[in-house]
Amino acid sequence: MRRNPWFILSILLLGIFVALEANAFTTPATPYISADFGISIANSGVLTLLASAAAIALSPLFGRLGDQIGRKQVIVAGLIIFVAAQSLKVFTPHVSLYLVGALFQGVGYALIFPNIFAYIPELFPEEKRGKAIGLFMLFCYIATGTGGAISGALIETWGWRSVYAVSASFSAIGLILISLIVPKSEKGRKSELDYKGSTIFLLTISILVGLPLIFSNFGVGWLLGGAAVVIVLLTFFLQLQKKEKYPTIDLKLLKLKGVYIPSILIAVQNFMMLSILMSLTFLASGNPNLNALQVGMITTVLFTTAMVVSPLIGFLLDRYNPIYLVYLSLISGIVGIILYLRVDMSSTMLSILIVMGFVGLCSSLLNASLMKIVINYTPEDKKGVSTGTFTLFKDLGLPIGSTLGLTIYGLSTSRGFDSAISERASNLGLNADQTSMLIQAKNSGEVPTELEGILSQVNVQITDLLTSAQAESVAAGINTLGIINLVVFIGITVLSLGLMKMKPLSEEIPDVTVEAEPALDKA
Repeated sequence: MRRNPWFILSILLLGIFVALEANAFTTPATPYISADFGISIANSGVLTLLASAAAIALSPLFGRLGDQIGRKQVIVAGLIIFVAAQSLKVFTPHVSLYLVGALFQGVGYALIFPNIFAYIPELFPEEKRGKAIGLFMLFCYIATGTGGAISGALIETWGWRSVYAVSASFSAIGLILISLIVPKSEKGRKSELDYKGSTIFLLTISILVGLPLIFSNFGVGWLLGGAAVVIVLLTFFLQLQKKEKYPTIDLKLLKLKGVYIPSILIAVQNFMMLSILMSLTFLASGNPNLNALQVGMITTVLFTTAMVVSPLIGFLLDRYNPIYLVYLSLISGIVGIILYLRVDMSSTMLSILIVMGFVGLCSSLLNASLMKIVINYTPEDKKGVSTGTFTLFKDLGLPIGSTLGLTIYGLSTSRGFDSAISERASNLGLNADQTSMLIQAKNSGEVPTELEGILSQVNVQITDLLTSAQAESVAAGINTLGIINLVVFIGITVLSLGLMKMKPLSEEIPDVTVEAEPALDKA
């Protein structure tokens, strides 16, 4: 690399910017896209499912491809696909074409993210990688932080399709700059790529992430059938990986504490972040006193908080053991979840934004510190595949947080609403048919004249009745999702203690040749 490495990294990070900006654009747009296509809250996760599944399953494959043919070519290909995918979403007349665009968005992301991540050890020596990671995270959070507010403003002014027109334009600019300025990276040894394994893994992840949607639409029987298919496909995939010389997922890397523990931690953190973000986005979009711009601010505050602390985190990573930052991030996450449990329909926008601030701090601290651990704890000739594997787990938490999180929230609010209405109807002396009319009135917006007459006799306004029941249902959804997140987060806090006992890399995998690197506990 003959040019200034910081300048090269800054240009490369434009690729990360456009990929993550697109994700941030989609979050506040999801309730409006769902309404446009007639999709329920519990099923809204389908809008991001294919993009996430493709990004998850293909990141290791394309990370290895970058190791072999050079990272720049792979990144440029990803940006070309990204422009096409976002353009398709702009003009789609039907949800099916939107989903095709989402699928190719995920392919583009998988080409871009792990290869830009893997440029860091190629551009910088170990003692400067902390600052480079800090800059990397800063760009990530600028993209995701500004994306929510920009998306909200665009939706409020021109509708949700304008969001993807802007995203396609940003992607085209990044494509031009990276093509012209970034030099080619070094090429590694050519080897076969595991396309068969990647295809099976993509199918497995798609079904896995879609299990909550299968349950909410078809019931327990189909859920068990889908789970069985996932188990069979995953077993078959793992058997293939053992036989492949150059597998999609290097199972030896997953034996390293410095790889598998960070991977689990980042997946769970992203589940927590997305489930809280999406549930609060739907809560706010259902509040008639809030507009789309204010809904977008939920995403903006989450990632702006992370953006602001990123430079400081990069500074700390070069001076202190990254494990300490892991524990600080987990504490921040637990505080955020506890505050989330206090949110309801009467909560102020400020209290919602404070929750997102703690979640954003957790995300920034954990992402950066785990990236430092993974980069320093991987053989030099496997940086691409190891960062791709980490990216796989990182991204796995996002669609599960979206699909499973929204399914839990949607089903809990639906059942909570039915329960609240039934209780109120019983207190008013309504029969079963009249109670059913009340429940249907929420979805249809139409109130039978007979029911209005009955309620007017007891001086009850149906709008007040539905509003109070809706408030109770939201509280039920928040409580269920919050408790699940709290229990799981406490679990990964216990798991993270294993990072304190990591052995040198050569002791973890004796048959892997590794260039000399400083021990992690001296970082």
